[in-house]
Amino acid sequence: MKTMVSSNEVAHGNDAAGLRLDGATLFAATFLGCAVVAAVAIGSFPLQASIATIFLFAGLHNWFEFRYFVGRMPLRWGRSTPFYSVAIGGVLTLAGLYWVAYAASGNWLWSNDEWSLFASVWNTLLIAWLVALYCLRKRNAKVEHPWLLYLSVALLLTSLTWFAPLYCSLALVFIHPFIAMWFLERQIRRTKKEWLRAYHLCMAAVPLMLLVLAACLSRQPNLPEDSQLFWKISQHAGSQLLPHISSHLLVATHVFLETIHYFVWLLLIPLVDRRSIPWRFSEIPLLSNRRGLPKLVATVFSVGTLAALALWIGFTVDYSTTRDIYFAAAILHVLAEFPFLIKML
Repeated sequence: MKTMVSSNEVAHGNDAAGLRLDGATLFAATFLGCAVVAAVAIGSFPLQASIATIFLFAGLHNWFEFRYFVGRMPLRWGRSTPFYSVAIGGVLTLAGLYWVAYAASGNWLWSNDEWSLFASVWNTLLIAWLVALYCLRKRNAKVEHPWLLYLSVALLLTSLTWFAPLYCSLALVFIHPFIAMWFLERQIRRTKKEWLRAYHLCMAAVPLMLLVLAACLSRQPNLPEDSQLFWKISQHAGSQLLPHISSHLLVATHVFLETIHYFVWLLLIPLVDRRSIPWRFSEIPLLSNRRGLPKLVATVFSVGTLAALALWIGFTVDYSTTRDIYFAAAILHVLAEFPFLIKML
């Protein structure tokens, strides 16, 4: 009798274990669930969602990005000195040129011939910078990569940026959120390999959700542009360059991708990499090690915190102007992502 009870208990225990969700399954379910909810909400109210997500997460996610990047900066660059020098120099140069053009034209939207010429030059410099970083990475790591293929792609992209410069710049707006997803993929490979298959499933679902959005919203009327803010949101998503596509679909697609971008930096990367948890400052070599730059890093963190608070205040006082300032400044974090991504290849 005791043996029978024991066997039943074991069988019941095995059934319970079979129903228990492992980390990968829970991760995928959470990701897909949040993405579906976001797609429905954003598809229904794209303008309101754009305003709300930028207000809540724009400055905060930049702080998290900086926390992630500074945590991966080595104490001494050593053989990587050329790579990091070119990386930092490229970020500052390209961002500086962007700000000059922004100040001269009064906006960063797709509206004039001067911006078109600048976009061609700027995009060409961006591609050349990325090729230089890749070559330096390949030399330092002594890793075999199909460099001829990459060079061919770089030349093709350079041709496209002169043939259709504004469309290439708009493409960068929509591609940028996928860079965060690529960061997450590389990070999962390093710290949570057992989650990789589940994450690839999530990534495969994102294009399907975009297709569903397109099917549902492609025939919707254009969003109202009766205020300067609404006009800017639509223009940022490419409504002027793509007049035959509903601005409802364009804005919803852009906001959906940006929301996943925020979700990745604010929650998922700290979830898969404990060193990226915000309050674990002891995991930052430049801050916790005497040979680092603790005062400088602490100062930058303090300034970043104040900047995030200033953004919230600015959005409350004058959302439209603060949004313009933020997107002009945001080019800095867009550029900063590339060197770290190349370093992880």
